[in-house]
Amino acid sequence: IGTFFANSHLSLRQIFGLMYYWAREEDSIKQLSHELKVLSKHTIIDWRNFCRDICAIHYVNNPQRIGGPEHIVEIDESCFGKRKYQRGRLLKTQWVFGSIDINTRKCFLVPVDQRDATTLLPIIEEYVLPGNADAICDLSNQIMYFFILGTTIHSDEWRAYNALRNNPDYIHLTVNHSISFVNPNTGVHTQNIENTWMLAKRKHKKQGGFNRHLLQTYLEEFMWRQEFGDEPLKNLVLQINSLHPVQ
Repeated sequence: IGTFFANSHLSLRQIFGLMYYWAREEDSIKQLSHELKVLSKHTIIDWRNFCRDICAIHYVNNPQRIGGPEHIVEIDESCFGKRKYQRGRLLKTQWVFGSIDINTRKCFLVPVDQRDATTLLPIIEEYVLPGNADAICDLSNQIMYFFILGTTIHSDEWRAYNALRNNPDYIHLTVNHSISFVNPNTGVHTQNIENTWMLAKRKHKKQGGFNRHLLQTYLEEFMWRQEFGDEPLKNLVLQINSLHPVQ
């Protein structure tokens, strides 16, 4: 039929069943094998990986940008993996830098090797929209006032973020977590991104635990579900069709 699925050895019922259960986050391979008469565990895993690849390709073709004037984003870093010793060695972990737009619930999660300003600030500039210039004209005094409406960024007081105070594209407000989880003067907190970490780690653990090589694609799937989670199956089919249109 000229589609991507034409080359599959699975029936259309099995294919759409696998996509349906992926969209619903049904993770039991045994259940899927019984429901869809798919006997191979590897076949089910391959199709899950295919769906996850669609999520990754979406962000290659449509780079994630969040924030903008009158938007608030929260930024933070978190460590994935278990930091414990096994046979005298520290198990591998991976730092991830992330942000969530509390207006839209869109987010980005990016694995990083370092948590310094040299690493994090370019990521912020890549993913968080800058401000827009605007102007007010004072006709009585014949004066034009120019100002910039920037994305408001909430963070803790990690030193890598200090340079944001001098960036005119952003309004940077902080909370000192050694004193309180909420800034008593401004109401600033990072509870939304903290909750995002909790959900992302729970999802990653459910998918089989920490795998450094696959972490990037798992994070992209999480981002995708945050953005398209209201209608995941519909959006998955639309994005597959855009990549593999019917001839």
